[in-house]
Amino acid sequence: MHAASGYGCGVRRVLVVLVGVALCGALVACVRESAGVPGAVADPGPATTVERPPRPRDAAIADLDPCLLLTETQRADLQLDGEPGVNVGRSALFQGPEPTCNIRSYEPRAVAVGVSLPYDGLGIDAFAPARVDSRVTPLTIEGFPGVQAVPARLDDFCSVAVDLGPGAALSIQYADGGRVPAVPQPELCAGAVEVARAAMRTLVKLA
Repeated sequence: MHAASGYGCGVRRVLVVLVGVALCGALVACVRESAGVPGAVADPGPATTVERPPRPRDAAIADLDPCLLLTETQRADLQLDGEPGVNVGRSALFQGPEPTCNIRSYEPRAVAVGVSLPYDGLGIDAFAPARVDSRVTPLTIEGFPGVQAVPARLDDFCSVAVDLGPGAALSIQYADGGRVPAVPQPELCAGAVEVARAAMRTLVKLA
């Protein structure tokens, strides 16, 4: 796994790490508690799967750098002016490895974006209604089935997940960056979809 260029810059490097921690914490807060061994990869049974149409194909993402999914031109179009930085950890939401590219944007509005490629875990079934305290609706992005998850009790972020294969997904977290006034949640949700569409346009060429 190779980090995006420029990840070693001091202050922005700290900001990128903090953004990743904040997004991860927000998502974990929305996962319903369940019995089992922490960190174990669960077998999603009938009660915890997401109903979706078939994928056009499986995408091989285990060795793909998530920071490659948004090109410099795409980031400019999405008004993401921060420097991308990669973080690799294990996801409490997806219950598997989750390489994440964190991007903090400062102008024209403050937002924090996470572009993740979780694999060897639950995949899109992480967003089954029995698992998350969110309003989950189906999406289709670049021909692949996906979902948008709007948190039921929080209004400072929104998520999109795209089904890429058994236990594999593209996950987008789009969060408010902390300025006053805050970015309204409908705009955060629209931003998450825009980022997912851009990332998928790149991903289908790479994986």
